[in-house]
Amino acid sequence: MHRLESRAETILKTIVSEFIATGEPVGSRTVSRKKGVDLSPASIRYIMTDLTEMGYITQPHVSAGRIPTDRGYRLYVDSLLSGHQNVCVDEQAAIESVIKAAGLEVRSMLRQSSSVLAELSHQAGVVTAATAPERRFRAIEFIKVAENRIVVLLVSASGLVQNKLIHDDDRIDQESLDRYSRMLNDMLKNLDLRQARERIEQELQQEKTRMDAMLAKALRMGHTVLVGEGDHEVFIEGQANILDEPEFASIEQLKALLVTFQDKSKLLKILDKTFQAKGVQVFIGSEHGVGEIESCAIVAYPVHAAQTVVASVAVIGPKRMNYPKVVGLVDATGRVLTKLLAKAADTVL
Repeated sequence: MHRLESRAETILKTIVSEFIATGEPVGSRTVSRKKGVDLSPASIRYIMTDLTEMGYITQPHVSAGRIPTDRGYRLYVDSLLSGHQNVCVDEQAAIESVIKAAGLEVRSMLRQSSSVLAELSHQAGVVTAATAPERRFRAIEFIKVAENRIVVLLVSASGLVQNKLIHDDDRIDQESLDRYSRMLNDMLKNLDLRQARERIEQELQQEKTRMDAMLAKALRMGHTVLVGEGDHEVFIEGQANILDEPEFASIEQLKALLVTFQDKSKLLKILDKTFQAKGVQVFIGSEHGVGEIESCAIVAYPVHAAQTVVASVAVIGPKRMNYPKVVGLVDATGRVLTKLLAKAADTVL
């Protein structure tokens, strides 16, 4: 992107930050009163005219001040991403506490991450789990924890662990459960999670399985924990946080936003882009490619485990969001989730 002269960049950043804070078009007199702007209103108006011609700001009405365009937001956000993002001590503690409350279960961690992002950002928190082939099968274990209860542990190649408590009316002993684990581990090795589920479903249809009670039981128990694995999952919290924003005052815009939250495939289209990136990514307006929510921006972070992308955490809100705060929160949540997922994997393995 074209590098602006320092005075023009200062004025642009001032306009963006002021518009984010007030939601009102920003005039030259307002800019002149801001700290760090040592220019007369006339000089500021001249520079604002140049910024308008270059596409960084626009004037919604002839008599109004200026508001940033997507290009203006982009320059502002890029300057934020060039530095280290921080959150306050209380927010950092809240993020860790909420996600830790999920224990070792991955889905719960992801759900809690979307919840804490929504709460702290006052926007919509969105978290999606990576799908196959990013997540490959490593092992499945059955552990008897009570007379009629079994915990099933599903371990992916990256070390992530899913667990599910199932009821056991047959009172199976641990020795038999260990045999079930060995059967499935031999059958499913080198498959991704979706392939593992499909292989079990195929085996359950075979005549030989119906004749072998032990194999049939092992397959049914394995299928219980693999249902849904290998498919994309999206956890969304805080949609209501952004419905009162003035950007969504019209029924058409509000409807488009709600439809997008309902049709999760559109969100996946955006968040999939973050899987190949490192660190925080920001998609502003037209950049994310979903026309229905072009008035929104998305701040996302790809979560890695054992050098494999396992999830993406994000905040969705109006383009006029508090980027310094939101970028810091997403960055912190992504890092905390990465650390806790690695700890969970080490604990199990």
